[in-house]
Amino acid sequence: MKIRTGLLAGLVAALVVAPAGRAAAQPAISGDTMPQGTMSQAVPGSLPAGCVFDLTSLPRFSGKIDRLLPGTQGDAVGALLKDGTEIEMPPGLAAQDHHMRAGATITVRGLAAPSLRLVRAFALSNGQELCASPMPELVTAAPPASTQGRIARLLHDGDGALNGALLDNGTVLRVPASGARTSFLRLGAPIYAEGYGYQTAYGKLVVARRLGPDRLQAIHVSDEPLVPRGAPPGSAGYDQIEAPGGTE
Repeated sequence: MKIRTGLLAGLVAALVVAPAGRAAAQPAISGDTMPQGTMSQAVPGSLPAGCVFDLTSLPRFSGKIDRLLPGTQGDAVGALLKDGTEIEMPPGLAAQDHHMRAGATITVRGLAAPSLRLVRAFALSNGQELCASPMPELVTAAPPASTQGRIARLLHDGDGALNGALLDNGTVLRVPASGARTSFLRLGAPIYAEGYGYQTAYGKLVVARRLGPDRLQAIHVSDEPLVPRGAPPGSAGYDQIEAPGGTE
């Protein structure tokens, strides 16, 4: 019994002492000490005004602007450069540079998709770093609009997904995801679109709800659900109102 009691006491002592020993062997990490290989933190106040993230690790891209691409708020949300590069910008970024126009040189920090000749810009870098400033979203009813021409350039969003085209008549066409999945958006292909439009300082913008090679072959491409057509006036069901769960 004495031998078994001694062995049991030794096992208990080992279980209690071993974890404490391992914990003591690992130095505590204070707020000023960081593990090796961890990115150092930006000094508070060192970020440019309006920037939330430290963008200094992103590469710079520069070129001359061929034309700016209009957005639905009347601002510029992108640019096409003379060398064919497409720059996608968040709303409010272009407004930070009042000298941004066709023929001017633009420098941005961002990420590039070489296969698409696309740059997703996160900040302007023309002498100083400028990030997008939040813009109030203006909810306005745009008038109906249509356009017809040939596709001169395909356009993309910040994720590289196809979302529109530049036509040979200068109109910028934007399409929903359902429109991008069609076979209509091809370089050089004829295109007809109708939806709602904006006449901006950067050119005409049409957001498509119907799309096709011509007016007769245009199909509905809006991602919004179709509103079912009601009964015609004068019919038996014209004044009938169904409850949410069906007729009662």
